[in-house]
Amino acid sequence: MSQSRNIVITVALLVLIALSVMSFAMYQQWRASHGELGNNGAAAPEVDADNVYLYDSPRDIRPFSLINEQGEEVDNRFLQGQWTIAFVGFTSCPDICPTTMATLSRTAERLPDRVTEPRFLMISADPETDTPDVLNRYVTFFGDDFRGLTGDRETLKALAKDLNATFSRTPGSDNAGQVQHSSHIALISPGGDFVGMIRPPLDVDTIIRTYEKLQQWRPSASS
Repeated sequence: MSQSRNIVITVALLVLIALSVMSFAMYQQWRASHGELGNNGAAAPEVDADNVYLYDSPRDIRPFSLINEQGEEVDNRFLQGQWTIAFVGFTSCPDICPTTMATLSRTAERLPDRVTEPRFLMISADPETDTPDVLNRYVTFFGDDFRGLTGDRETLKALAKDLNATFSRTPGSDNAGQVQHSSHIALISPGGDFVGMIRPPLDVDTIIRTYEKLQQWRPSASS
C-alpha cells in the first residue's frame, strides 16, 4: 500500500513538473510574441542598481532629420554603427547638463579596453540657441567622442519622446534657464534602437557596469 502511494506521489510530482515546464515555455512564447523578449530570446540583464532600466526588447526610434554639431543634415543612420549614450540638454544649462556631461566625460576616460567605445550624444532642448557652432564648442569640450543634435524643435521633441524624455520652455520667456528637460541618459544600440535608460543620480561605475552588461547581452556589430 505504501509503495503504491509513493508511486502515485512520484507520478503526480512528475506531472506537476511537466506542467510547470510547459507553462513557462508558453509564457516565454507569449512574451516574445508581445515584444517583451529580445531578438535572442533572452531577458534583459540584471544590473544591481535601482536607477537602471533595460528593456527586454528594443524600442524603435522614429525617422528623423536633424543637424549635427558639424552642421550636417543627419537621419537615423547617425545613431547606427556603434553604441550611443544620449542625454537631452542645452548648452546654457547652469547645473544638470554640465554635471551630466562631466560624468559622461569621466565615463569615457575610465571605460575598460575590453568594451567598444560608444558615442556620447547631447540632444538639444534649446535649438533656437544651440546652433551647430555653439553645440560643437560645447560638446567637444567634454571629449572627442561627444556629438550633438539640433534642428527643428518638434523633431527634437519627437526624438526625445522616443527616448522616454521630454523638454519644454516657459512660454514668453527668453531666459534659457527656463528650459525644463528630462535628466536621465538613454542607451541606444548599434542598430539605432532605444534599449534602456539610467536615471539620476548618475555615477561612472553604474554607467560602465550597465554598458558592459549591455555589450554581453547584445554585442555590437563591430565586436
